[in-house]
Amino acid sequence: MRRLAPAAFALLGVLAAAPVPAQDLGLQLDEIRALVREKRYPLALESLRLIARQVQDLRVGAIAPAFPPAPPGWTAGAPLSLLGDADVWSGRLEAVRSYTPEAGGARIDLILDLHSPLAPATALGLSALIPAADPTARLREIAGQPARVRFVPDTGEGEVRMLVAPDTVVTARGGGLTAADPLVRLVEGIDFAALRAAAGL
Repeated sequence: MRRLAPAAFALLGVLAAAPVPAQDLGLQLDEIRALVREKRYPLALESLRLIARQVQDLRVGAIAPAFPPAPPGWTAGAPLSLLGDADVWSGRLEAVRSYTPEAGGARIDLILDLHSPLAPATALGLSALIPAADPTARLREIAGQPARVRFVPDTGEGEVRMLVAPDTVVTARGGGLTAADPLVRLVEGIDFAALRAAAGL
């Protein structure tokens, strides 16, 4: 267990430089330093995990302005992180905002995925050969970037996926829809300048 201590101290240095949320992270960091000094490593690691989660929540707050407001007749939830505990240590940021109409059973989830491991597969999916292989899919341009639009009339399910940068993936996925238009309009409403700023571009 002693070999974990240097990594723990290194992460403390990174987190100490992060913006402070409503609750005082400084006090939590001091408590973790004390736990490490006392060689109570499991407790220190659990506390570090909780702080890493809080820092990811801060990152979600920073990217929130990139999400479009709810369209007329729809409501939108607060942006949330999709990252599991194993991913909170990474540079990835995967945030989702859910949109639902005030009447009806439709739902759209808009996902902004920065430093995404899905980027290579997404780029492959934007190949011009895709529409020929999948009659429910077509390619179109959104905000100057190619996007793959897919809609299945029989199920009311659809998806829009695009690359905003080499490792930044945007996905709008919905169900209970009558067409792909609400998905496309939602993606068109993204503040791409804010998204690129959050991605460091």
